[in-house]
Amino acid sequence: MKPAHAILLVEDNPADIKIMQRALRESTFPVDLIVVRDGQEAVEYLLRQGNHAANASWRCPELILLDLNLPRLTGREVLERIRATPSFRTVPIVVLTTARRQEDIQDVYAAGPNTYIEKPQDFGRFVEVLQTIQRYWLDAALLPPAL
Repeated sequence: MKPAHAILLVEDNPADIKIMQRALRESTFPVDLIVVRDGQEAVEYLLRQGNHAANASWRCPELILLDLNLPRLTGREVLERIRATPSFRTVPIVVLTTARRQEDIQDVYAAGPNTYIEKPQDFGRFVEVLQTIQRYWLDAALLPPAL
């Protein structure tokens, strides 16, 4: 059996976290979902700092799902920090957010995500989008080895 794929979800909304967990249960891909609830915690998780410094179960994510509207550090700030860290530059980052303004999209793409997707409001559509993301990034795409 293949090991579960490590996905880092950076999301502060408890309802969206539950929706993501439920959608992943309906997926055919085995996933180890790592949830951090704000931008600063995302950076600390990746850099193994703060509460994550001694985390024995730490895994390098194979995919990062990033909300933009986060406390402490915005999604864009998180994105900039990830892309500025050489060991994480190749980790795929999918911005999954409710923000839809053209200015936001253009500004965020300048910071280097792999794609920007508006969160579907319909659960069935959300599952479809998530499965498409998983099929592409965890099955079809050739990625460098994780840390």
